[in-house]
Amino acid sequence: MDMTDFRSFYTVALLIIFVGIWAWAWSRKNKSRFNNAANSLFDEKEEQVHAASLEEKAHDSNQGAENKS
Repeated sequence: MDMTDFRSFYTVALLIIFVGIWAWAWSRKNKSRFNNAANSLFDEKEEQVHAASLEEKAHDSNQGAENKS
């Protein structure tokens, strides 16, 4: 077995690994899990934005009450 045979075997092995990973990533079984993982980032950010807006409203209403006094 010379170096050319080794390189050919290595290339075929990497191609098989790539196709396996691709098939796993695009399988229907994993679709909902990947969608949940992708959308979780937006869910957390939305919660943080909502909490920040509530804090800002509370802060603004407290300042408005202090200015009226």
